[in-house]
Amino acid sequence: MIQVIMVHKSSNWNISKEKAEELLHKYIIEILSDAKDNKMSLSELILLLNQRTKHIKLIHNSKIKPFSVYLRCMYGDVINFIDNFVFYGIMKQDADIQIILMDGYLNNKKIEGSHLSKYKEWILIDSDDFVII
Repeated sequence: MIQVIMVHKSSNWNISKEKAEELLHKYIIEILSDAKDNKMSLSELILLLNQRTKHIKLIHNSKIKPFSVYLRCMYGDVINFIDNFVFYGIMKQDADIQIILMDGYLNNKKIEGSHLSKYKEWILIDSDDFVII
């Protein structure tokens, strides 16, 4: 069975995708940095993200929406967004999903929006997958 997630990449948001992504990383990194072992359940992360960003007027079709709705509309869900970046980890145990901040990739530096793109969609290659000539 294949699960299909519908993404509505609507341009009716009052924020650019780059600015939203920068804000999302800022708050997600901050939330996970404050958590024990830089790890937190997905549901708790979403709750804290919505609470910490409620001061931001994110508008879609003339209605104020939380960032969790933005992520669902633009990426399908929070996991799809997080899975695009190597400095986040996703750990699943039964029905519990944990999000982990892999701070080794961050090198304890403040990440700005323009620097985030270099961490996006990395592909890990196993040495068995290629031949050295």
